[in-house]
Amino acid sequence: MAKKKENLNNSTSSAPFRGASIIERDKILLSSPVIICGFVGPGLAALTSVGYVIDHLGLHQIAHVRSRHIPPAVVFIGGKIRHPFRIYKDGSGKVVVVICEIPIDRSGLYEISTSLLDWFQKSDPKEIVILDGIPINGLPENRPTFYVADENRQSDLKSFGFLPAESTLISGTAGSILSECLDRNTKCVSFLVPVSIAMADPGAPLTLIRALNSVYGLNITTKELEEDVAIVHEELNEIAKQYQKVQEQLSAPKEGEVSKTIYG
Repeated sequence: MAKKKENLNNSTSSAPFRGASIIERDKILLSSPVIICGFVGPGLAALTSVGYVIDHLGLHQIAHVRSRHIPPAVVFIGGKIRHPFRIYKDGSGKVVVVICEIPIDRSGLYEISTSLLDWFQKSDPKEIVILDGIPINGLPENRPTFYVADENRQSDLKSFGFLPAESTLISGTAGSILSECLDRNTKCVSFLVPVSIAMADPGAPLTLIRALNSVYGLNITTKELEEDVAIVHEELNEIAKQYQKVQEQLSAPKEGEVSKTIYG
């Protein structure tokens, strides 16, 4: 009899983990939070933005997502080893940030988004916010904030000067969460900004942080991002000056060479 029990226990412990679950670190107290999500995407604009929110609001980790669809990996940041798919909150429980720093297997997006929404709905979320970037070449001259939202929310977002994203397809983890929100009639919105895929572009997260400040009154200081933007523009101006100088040298007549005109 004991032998049979031992075999049963071994079988149970070795069973493969399926689906997805939220592993809480301690007792969670949330108060109808705004849930801000950032995942791997164009120019890492969303990841940079949510990381900035975590740092500047002093959020602390409360949980992580466990799933066989998340590649087995860890992240080492700030002298700490962490799961790649983490959930943070502020002291009041009114702001929650979800960050995942690695791509997720597409076959598991439904299971993960379903588990997240099950967990979110326990706290009656005020709104779920997805941040993302729109890939472009070079740096944009203008940096509008686009939104994806239902009709009831659009007039509010227009009042902030945001523009509707036309004919936009949001896929991956972000799209899966938005789709699940629609199925459950959970309030959700996505903010998108143009982001360079060819160079470092701190202007994209700066625009997203400003959007969050405007809509949710987070009062996150943007000084560091503004300084980064100024440095990038200064470097680009210097490169442009050097390029112009090279072009002038190439077009200037060489010593002893007579400049030709259209008249010969």
